[in-house]
Amino acid sequence: MWFLLILLVLVLVAYLDTRKPKNFPPGPAWFPLIGCAWQVHKLHRRTGNLAKASQELAAMYGPLVGLRIGRERAVFVYGKREIEEMYTRDELNGRPIGLLSTSRTGGTRKGIIFTDSEFFKEQRKFVERQLKQTGFRKEILMENVQRGMGAVIDTVKRKIKDNGAITSDSLFGEQLLQTAWVSMAGNEGHLDDLGASELLRVMEELFRCTSLSGTAFSNFPFLKYICPDYCGYNAYVRVNKAVMEFSSKMIQGLRKTHNSNRSLIRAYLEKMGSMGNFNQDQLMAICLDLFTGSFETNYNTLCFAMFYIVLHPDLQTKAQDEIDRVVGRERLPTLEDKPRLPYVEALALESLRMFAGRSFIVPRRAMKDAMFGGYFIPKDTVLFGNSRGTFMDPKAGWRNPGVFNPERFIKDGGLNVPDGFIPFGIGKRRCLGEVLAKANIFMIIAGLLQTFNFRPVPGAPPQFEIIEGFSAAIKPFKMIVSLR
Repeated sequence: MWFLLILLVLVLVAYLDTRKPKNFPPGPAWFPLIGCAWQVHKLHRRTGNLAKASQELAAMYGPLVGLRIGRERAVFVYGKREIEEMYTRDELNGRPIGLLSTSRTGGTRKGIIFTDSEFFKEQRKFVERQLKQTGFRKEILMENVQRGMGAVIDTVKRKIKDNGAITSDSLFGEQLLQTAWVSMAGNEGHLDDLGASELLRVMEELFRCTSLSGTAFSNFPFLKYICPDYCGYNAYVRVNKAVMEFSSKMIQGLRKTHNSNRSLIRAYLEKMGSMGNFNQDQLMAICLDLFTGSFETNYNTLCFAMFYIVLHPDLQTKAQDEIDRVVGRERLPTLEDKPRLPYVEALALESLRMFAGRSFIVPRRAMKDAMFGGYFIPKDTVLFGNSRGTFMDPKAGWRNPGVFNPERFIKDGGLNVPDGFIPFGIGKRRCLGEVLAKANIFMIIAGLLQTFNFRPVPGAPPQFEIIEGFSAAIKPFKMIVSLR
């Protein structure tokens, strides 16, 4: 009798665990405890990456796909119009509350990327204002990215002294971190060679061990107690802690010096103590966010650019001809040359499209019950925006979206950027590092093409293979580099 009663209760609980909220977006069936994690996992393995998997789900169920992964309700958002609406809806502007957002910063949400509500508004407003006044001010930005471009060129010159074969992931990583740090700390804050190389190693590990679309330990938190190494939890905590400790050491170094130069970090240090939310831990988390956000987009976009430059000598030659005509060979390009180099900028934007179109945006959380696309989104539902529908889908206005074609950004000989091209987002969470990213990507591409020729290794052309991590990365490849 008791056995039958217990069995009945378990069956009832299991049944209730498979029920979806009324008018929740359509999607795969939910199973007890795991939701639809198994179906998504199988589709992920078949398609090769989660961006393609969620694209297939959108084709079956529509632009909003309702899911439950473990205990967490989630919605895949696919489609240009839907992504843009999500960007601008305040009630869909929160960040997930879970291990992915808390374990990176000591157990509570800190920084800017993974915080929300009034705390986020206060911190972002201060950081944005200080960056505009210091690191992103025109003359400082130009000097910083110009220095970074020169350093990248010098690095490549040293590397080609051997046999000219260089791996794509060895060209610009350290200099991108250097540029990001200077934008935060000012010219007094240069990283030494050892610090830059160690930080690069940690950042690369960070991007490999996590994903914006979730991890095993974030979807099933109990795994951190059962198999913390296997599920990636220990690695995630370790590498985030390493970046925080690196930032702390650098900040302490700035504190010991007396310099009148203004910077974001010096302004934040002055603010500490006057308000409770401004403290050392929060400053380190902001540095983590700015390192992460700035480096990841710059680095991966440049790797995509080099892949297509190596494979398409005609595009390389066309960009080099434009640089020779406008800038010549006697000096390096500057940001002031940018308006007169539309093809080089188009090449940079097309590389950015190719990268962004294979990634997810930072996940959102419904701050309260909301209607979205005609469906009910309960409070605390996590929304995963798939940028593939924005940058790699003909329905978003892209003709032959899988083909690398800078000409799609050219009209009547000048640059023409479609209104829907929003790789840095829109609205209140628009990427803080957009100005620096655009400048870095353009300048490094222009400087490298002016100085070098790039071609495939004979008999071993680069193969297009996406590596999933924090965002989409292209598998490193070798290329032959020579001075022009």
